[in-house]
Amino acid sequence: MSESLNSITEWLDKHIQKTILIRKEEQGDLDETRVMLEGTEYKERVPSIDDYAEGNSLILHGSGSVLNKMGDFPLPTNSFQIYVDGLTECHIEEQHVSMKTDRAKYEISEIS
Repeated sequence: MSESLNSITEWLDKHIQKTILIRKEEQGDLDETRVMLEGTEYKERVPSIDDYAEGNSLILHGSGSVLNKMGDFPLPTNSFQIYVDGLTECHIEEQHVSMKTDRAKYEISEIS
């Protein structure tokens, strides 16, 4: 795991038992997800049939919901996966993390 990824994981671990907001921008789409963070896990590349689902990942464990104009919808599982291959940017502040990977830009902040 890279030094940047270690720093992100440390920030997340300091926010366990808090609610975080994840803003993900990918291919022009913006998604927002709220998660009551219960733990983190790093998973190495796992081959899959769907290329989109392949790659090194940070798994954020906890209940949460996807936020959109129609309302809040529960996550299908109690986890949120961030693919971290090609992590090129990482900025960490006390209440905020921003990162850019091969696939998306993420903004993560504590909301409670």
